Amino acid sequence: MNPLERYLGDTYDLVDTLKSSEQGFVVVVYDKRAKRLCTMKQRQLSSLPIYKTLKELNNPHVPQIYRLIERDGKLIVVEEHIDGQTLEEFFIYRQLDEALTEKILLQLCNALEVLHEQNIIHRDLKPSNIMLTEENFVKLIDFGIARFFKPDSTADTELMGTRGYAPPEQFGLFDFGQTDRRSDIYALGMTIKNLLGEDYDGRFKKVLDKCTALEPSQRFQSVEELRRAVLSSKRPFKAWKVIVATLIGVAIFFLPRTPDEQTLPPPEENISAPVEVSKPQENIPAPVEEPKPQEKVFDPPTLPQVSLPELNLPTPSQTPTPPPINPPSVQQEEESSGEVEMKLYLNGELTGKEHMVYLSGWQDWSRDKYGQVLFPDGWHARLLVTNHSGKDLINPSIEVNIGNDKKKIDVSALANGQSFELEIPLGNKLASPEKGSGHLQIILNSEGKPALFLNKTFRLVK
Repeated sequence: MNPLERYLGDTYDLVDTLKSSEQGFVVVVYDKRAKRLCTMKQRQLSSLPIYKTLKELNNPHVPQIYRLIERDGKLIVVEEHIDGQTLEEFFIYRQLDEALTEKILLQLCNALEVLHEQNIIHRDLKPSNIMLTEENFVKLIDFGIARFFKPDSTADTELMGTRGYAPPEQFGLFDFGQTDRRSDIYALGMTIKNLLGEDYDGRFKKVLDKCTALEPSQRFQSVEELRRAVLSSKRPFKAWKVIVATLIGVAIFFLPRTPDEQTLPPPEENISAPVEVSKPQENIPAPVEEPKPQEKVFDPPTLPQVSLPELNLPTPSQTPTPPPINPPSVQQEEESSGEVEMKLYLNGELTGKEHMVYLSGWQDWSRDKYGQVLFPDGWHARLLVTNHSGKDLINPSIEVNIGNDKKKIDVSALANGQSFELEIPLGNKLASPEKGSGHLQIILNSEGKPALFLNKTFRLVK
């Protein structure tokens, strides 16, 4: 055992192997000194300058780099372990809505902006390289083919990327030059487009079309420009705006006008004042004299007082506060539905809040014809749902998705303060495919709409 292997063995315990091949590995380790889970991966030594720069960054949407170790011409990177799922895994069963789309777009803009300030081009932005935590917090991962932008270069030294996401210049097409910040913007647009689906025609369509323009000059030229477009994209029209505008218009109509705003009566006509004069004589209206032309002075008539309550116009103290202009964010939706609690027990043991569930002792479990590991007979999960939201859940239902199996279960109305349990049989269900991870997704629907999600990823521990 050489000194490096001894150091690694003394410092880290292997928890799980995520990827392993002749080109490299990605594993989860436990740092015994720092007392934390880490992700350890092997990269080409040529990536060292990129990772040195990343190590100095302090951005919540880019994994923190803890250690960089050189070994036999290779680079070992020890970085922050992210408890979550990739967007590719997360949206196997779930539809991406516009509220979450906006949140993901803005967070990725934040990550790319910091990278581009350091002249780093990611070059491999796609759903499998974007992590999403339980709180819908985004992390951009995998800088294996990232490069520095070189102002004097006309093309990338190495032409590589993921087809369907990478822009044409990344493959040396059309003489568009080297990859730059606009290349990452293209890949970001393609990522969101693929998640929203081919038929998407919502508020971000024009933004995404501009991101993915064929020619770089037709795209957003910076992440800041993209961010402004996302924030200013057309939102659904709010009906309360019509009500507020109507109330304001009616109130302005009945406000007293200044003399300049009055309409003068024609000088040749005798018009009686519409209101009582200030000094009546024996209740007989005083005659109104025509103003002298040379003075051009007149006393405007006083408008009659209008009782606002008779017009059903609320006084300022009674005027309801209008809702916020911006639609609620995903985080706000989560807070409103967060009082409906879902807990998952696996064979009687609470799984906790983490996405990841580690399975041991699976070597003797049965497999299907494709070599995928199946849960043993008798295994089950128990779902406990408790409603503390302050309101009743109308027509609730539960969707359970595990592997390729999908099941929808209708539940009787769940009143506030009540709870119910659901037994989920796992025997002979997919625990983990031959490569990758198994997934269990549970969706609580109320009034026909998704109200709460619970996602678990199964990892086989050696």
